[in-house]
Amino acid sequence: MVLITLKGSHVTDKTTKIDIIETTAGKDEMMIKSAECFLEAAGENPSERAEAINSISALLFELNDATKVSSFATSLATKYKLSKKVFTDRVKFLTALQKSEQSKKKRTFDEIADEQEDSKRLGWFVEDGCYWFHTSTGYPVNGSNFTIKPLFHIYSKIDNKRLVEITNDKGFTKIIDIPSKNFISVEQFSAYVYAEGNFIWTGTKQQYMKILKHISEDFPVCNELRTLGWQREGFFAFANGIYDGIWQPVDEYGITTYKQLKYFSPAFSVVYSGVREDDDDFENDRYFVYNQAKCTFGQWSKLMLDVYGENAITAIAFAIATTFRDLIYDKYKIFPHLFLFGEKQSGKSQLAWSLSNLFFHNLPAFNLNAGTQVGFFRRLSRVKNAIVWLDEYCNEIDPKRFQALKSAYDGVGHEKGKMTQDSRTMVTKVNGGSCISGQYLPIIDDNSLLTRSCLLNFLKKKYTEEQIKRYDILKKLELEGISSLLADILQFRELIDKGYAMTFSEIMERLKDELNTERLPYDERLVRNYCCLLTPIKIILESDNPLQLNFSFETFFAIAKKSISDMSKQITNSESISTFWKTAEFLLDEGKIIDKVDFKIDSIKGMKITDKDDKVQTLAFSAPVKCLFVRLTKLHSLYLEKHRQQTGKNGVDMASILHYLKSHKSYLGHSDSVRFDTSVSTAYVFKYGPDELNVNLERTIRDAFAPVDSSREETLPPKPIQGKLEIVEEPPF
Repeated sequence: MVLITLKGSHVTDKTTKIDIIETTAGKDEMMIKSAECFLEAAGENPSERAEAINSISALLFELNDATKVSSFATSLATKYKLSKKVFTDRVKFLTALQKSEQSKKKRTFDEIADEQEDSKRLGWFVEDGCYWFHTSTGYPVNGSNFTIKPLFHIYSKIDNKRLVEITNDKGFTKIIDIPSKNFISVEQFSAYVYAEGNFIWTGTKQQYMKILKHISEDFPVCNELRTLGWQREGFFAFANGIYDGIWQPVDEYGITTYKQLKYFSPAFSVVYSGVREDDDDFENDRYFVYNQAKCTFGQWSKLMLDVYGENAITAIAFAIATTFRDLIYDKYKIFPHLFLFGEKQSGKSQLAWSLSNLFFHNLPAFNLNAGTQVGFFRRLSRVKNAIVWLDEYCNEIDPKRFQALKSAYDGVGHEKGKMTQDSRTMVTKVNGGSCISGQYLPIIDDNSLLTRSCLLNFLKKKYTEEQIKRYDILKKLELEGISSLLADILQFRELIDKGYAMTFSEIMERLKDELNTERLPYDERLVRNYCCLLTPIKIILESDNPLQLNFSFETFFAIAKKSISDMSKQITNSESISTFWKTAEFLLDEGKIIDKVDFKIDSIKGMKITDKDDKVQTLAFSAPVKCLFVRLTKLHSLYLEKHRQQTGKNGVDMASILHYLKSHKSYLGHSDSVRFDTSVSTAYVFKYGPDELNVNLERTIRDAFAPVDSSREETLPPKPIQGKLEIVEEPPF
C-alpha cells in the first residue's frame, strides 16, 4: 500500500510546483499513483479535470525522459478515456517554456559583459535577485536565491562581526549580523542566513569565496559602543546617539559618526528591533537614552531642593561628581558611594529614582538581595560616569556581594580567567557611581562600607500640599525624560580636569583645619569622600558661566563638615576598637581586670615614650594631662574570650587591635617602664577623657556601710604588696 498525501498543486505558464510526500515506493510508481489521484479527485468536473491534466503533465515533464512520458501518457489516456495528445502537448509546452527561460541565461560572456561590465572579471553576475556563476561550458549556473549588501564591519577584539542586508528573489529583506570568523565558512554562513528566513546558498565554496572577496571591500569599519557613557575619544554616548556639544542620533542601522569614525550602538539598530523582550540582550541599554528635558538645570535643581530638602544638595553634588567619575578616579583611585538610609516610606527611594532618572529613563534599581553576581558587575560596568542604583541593602547581605560593594569604592571589578592555555584574564570594570539605598546602616565589618560612603538620613514626615504639588511636577518631568540636562554638566569637563587636583587639596586642608579647630571628630576617609563631591561644585560655581544650583558652596561645605563629624562619631561608637574598650569596661565590672594592676589612670606632665613610628620621644605638656596606661597582653586575651562567649565569633587579633589603637588620635605611644601596684611593666599610653578616648575605666569607691554582694567579692582589688616591685616585661607588639 502506498500512502500519498497531496499538499496542493498549481501550474502556470511561468511556474510549476507540486509537493508530494515520498514513500519507499519507486518514483515511477509514485508518479502514476499521484496522477491517478489527481484524475479521480477531479471527477467529471471540466475545470478540475483540466487542472488535473496540467498537474499530471508537470509530473511527466519532471521525468525528463521522452520514452517514459509516452508510456505513462498512453496508460493514463486508456484508463481514463482521454487523448494521449493532451498530455504530450502540455509536456512539449513546458519544455519549450523552460528552454525559453534558460535561453535568457545562456548568453555568451560578451553578451553579459555588455550589461554588466565586471561580470567576466569577477566570474559571476546578479540577475533576478540571485547570484549566477560562469562555468567551463560558457553558460552561467545559479548559486543562491538571494544577494548580499555589505553594510558595516563592527570591529572588536572580542566580538568582531559583519552587518549585512540580504534580499531573496521574492523581495524579502533581512539585516543580520554575522561573526567575522563564521563569515569565512560557507557552511556556517549558510546556516546563519537560513536561520533568518528563505535564504539558501546552493553554490560551491569557491563560488562563495568569489562573492566574499568582492563584498569585503565594501564594509566600512566602525567600533561597537560596548560601554556607554563617556568615551575616551571625547563624546558622551547614549544608546540612541552621541553628544559632543551637539546631539547626534543614530541612523536606522544604529550608526553615528564622530570625527570621521563610525560607532555602532546595537540597542537602536534595525538588526535587533524585532527581537522579543525575553530574547533581548540590549534591554537595559534602551533605558540609557537622550531625552530633551522640558526644564532647565536650574528649574530641576530647585524642584529637587523643594521636594527633598537639604538631602538634595548632597544628592545633586553626587550626580555632578559622578558625571566626572573617570577624572576623579584617575587622580585618587577612589570614588565614594552615596548611601540613602531610612525607614520605609521615608523618601529615600524617590530620591534614588530622581538621581537615576537624570541618567536613565526609568530604569528599575538592581536588587542587592536578588540579582546575580554577573548582573551586579555588568550594571556597574555598562555605563561610564553614570549613577547605578542598588536597592534593598541589609547587613545579612551575601558576604561576596558586600565585599564587591567595598571593592567598587576602589574601582576594583570582577576578574576571571579566560578559557585559554595562557594566563590571560578578563576584567569587568567598575565605571559607575553607586547609589545604595536600604533600611539598615552598613555597620558590619567595622563600618567598612559606611566609611566608603556619603550618608543621607531620611525620616518620615508629613508634606504640605505645595510640597506634594512640586513632587508631582518633578516626577512628571522625570517620566518624560530629563537626560539632556547632563549636557549642561558636561560643558565643565575641561575645567574640572584642569583644576580638580589643586581645588581638592585646598578644600581638604580647609576642611581638616576647621574640624580640628572646632574639635570635631573626623575619619580621614570620610574627609576624602566629601572632598570628591565638594571639588566639582566649587569649580563649577566659580566658573565664568556657572550652573544654577540654587545653593552655595559654603552651604554645601557646612553640610559636609557636619556629616563628616556625625558619621565619625557613629563609626567610632560601633567599630572594633569601640567594642574592645566596651569589653574592657565589662571585664573591669566583673573583676577580671583590676585598676592599678592591669591598667591605671594618672595625670602626667611628661614622659619618655616610643611613638607609633617607633621613634623615641620625650613628651612634655604645659599642664598635667590625664592618661590611661594599659598592660595589653592580659586585657587582649580576656577580650578574645569574652567576645567569643558573647558573639560566637573570634575577636580582632592582637596585631590588628594594635594597628587600630595606634591609629587613634588619643594614642601617645609605648612606655618600657610604668609603675603599677604589683609590678613595673611595659604599657601603652593614651590620652584619657570623653573628648579623647571613648572608654570609662574609673569607678567610685563603694560606701563602707553598703551591703556587700558576696558574688562580687572577687572583684575587689588585692591589697598592695609590700616590698620590692617585680619587673614584668610585656612585649611591645
